[in-house]
Amino acid sequence: MRKRIIRIPGRDFVAIAVLAALATLACGAGHTLTMGSVVRTLDSDGIDAAVEEFRESFGDSTGRNRLLYLMELGNLYRLAGDYPTAVRLFLEADRLSDLQGAFKPGRRIASLLTSDLALEFRDADYEKVMINYCLAVCYAAMGDVENALVECRRLNNKLKVMNAAYGDMGNRYSDDAFVRYFSGVLYEKAGELNDALVAYRRSVYVYDEFYSRYYGLPAPDMVKIDVLRLCRELGFRSMLEEYSASWPDLEPDSLYRDPGWGEIVVVAEVGFIPPRKEISRTAVVNDRIYRIALPSIPEVRRMPHSLEAWSGDFTVRGFLAEDLTAIARKNLEDQAGRILAKAVARLVLKAGVAEAGEELVEKLTGEEGIASGMAGFLLSLAGAFTERADLRSWLTLPDRIYMARLTLPPGRRRVTVTMDGKTIHSGTVDVKPGDILLLFPRGG
Repeated sequence: MRKRIIRIPGRDFVAIAVLAALATLACGAGHTLTMGSVVRTLDSDGIDAAVEEFRESFGDSTGRNRLLYLMELGNLYRLAGDYPTAVRLFLEADRLSDLQGAFKPGRRIASLLTSDLALEFRDADYEKVMINYCLAVCYAAMGDVENALVECRRLNNKLKVMNAAYGDMGNRYSDDAFVRYFSGVLYEKAGELNDALVAYRRSVYVYDEFYSRYYGLPAPDMVKIDVLRLCRELGFRSMLEEYSASWPDLEPDSLYRDPGWGEIVVVAEVGFIPPRKEISRTAVVNDRIYRIALPSIPEVRRMPHSLEAWSGDFTVRGFLAEDLTAIARKNLEDQAGRILAKAVARLVLKAGVAEAGEELVEKLTGEEGIASGMAGFLLSLAGAFTERADLRSWLTLPDRIYMARLTLPPGRRRVTVTMDGKTIHSGTVDVKPGDILLLFPRGG
């Protein structure tokens, strides 16, 4: 027998009010709002004020968002130049990320009845890799090349696991060309040229095989030049000939580097990765409210930047090495099917809970009426209000990363780095024969 629909007095007004309230919800955006304010404070009042605000406003530093807290705070200290504190926080974050197993049954059930915000935060693949990148930067900035190389090897193992896990599953982020290249720079700095060449070659492969296709970023000429240069320095003639035939447009003179000269490598991070936004749909059908909410990263037009480094008469232009915003967007798109499936399952379950609640009231009261209809309506209302898109992500990561390599004769040299004509670094360095000095200016 078909169930009779009980019309609730004033339901149209209630539905309109509910829809208006749901439209203004910051659904799951607590972290987004917090970090938006922190980033504005960072730009206006400096890093110390940003760290203080973050510590005061982050709502869950010990519970299910502990990992996110460690990642954000660690990166703020890295940007502040407090590398020892950043290292301590990142190491804890890395351990916590590695130890995360299956979700606890209680939290999984809670997520089906409310939203994915009931689950502990899990870092995306690119965020896992960026933890080790940030650690390597911290160690390199402190002059601890040995530990920086430890992070490079751990990165290599982590990327191997990702490659093996995904295989042909279609995940667009299964390796990181920039991190491979940066690792090669550190290996070269340590004099481990064979490992550096392996890293540079892998970087070129990932750029051309994946980054070009998915993020519109083919291998920069500088990365190719470094492959050719090390092939030449190590005497790998057949490999040099093979690569030279593939890249005939590269200038032969660029392959030679005077061993008596030194080099400045600039790694300039620009902007911040954009926050996720919620896409939601709400409908009122037969005194029931149904809602689905999904995360997205909207496409926003971004202007290219121009990085330059010079010292005296020696000048070099930089190149775009990493587009983390593009990576984050594609990574989220790869998860879209799974996220949608969970949202639909949650919608069905919440609808079932509302129906069961109405039937329970009917049994308790012995009649179909306003009371049972109101019970079903309120349970569906609760389900709609708790439906939140999970917008949590690491928001102090840079939007993009640019690099430049400036070769200089030995001696004390004043080096200036500009981004879009604005000076982001200026200082005197000691250039030593055969050595590589790393600079990590922030490009805004």
